[in-house]
Amino acid sequence: MASGRNKEIGVAPDRSLGRYSLVQTLLHPVFILCLILACANQVLELNKVYIWPLHTHADDLLALPLTLTVALAAERAYFRNPCFTLPLHYTLLAVLLFSVVFEGLLPLLHTRYTADWWDIPAYAVGALVFQLTLNKPLRGVVK
Repeated sequence: MASGRNKEIGVAPDRSLGRYSLVQTLLHPVFILCLILACANQVLELNKVYIWPLHTHADDLLALPLTLTVALAAERAYFRNPCFTLPLHYTLLAVLLFSVVFEGLLPLLHTRYTADWWDIPAYAVGALVFQLTLNKPLRGVVK
């Protein structure tokens, strides 16, 4: 039930369902794999080990699965709805915004950043990974 409906009929919202949704979403094997790969790539870079194409595109490929999964977990916890999924247009908007900000605006504003137009397909592939694997209702939940 939506929290607004709970108030109408005098039923207390189930707070444990929100925590369950948050934890289960963040424990998804694909999210964990993306998180491990992102951390491993950062450790390599901090140790000045640069492996192409990991060094140039891994962060961009993993950015949207990680970012969108955290957003999905927050939405599920807030609405206490483990079946909630992000609408496709949210994912497409994320690809557009990441592309414009990180490949367009930041390189214009700061010399530290370099536009790499090959990062845009990496964002798109990451968004596709999110849509096909992570953006699914949680299974086995009794509401």
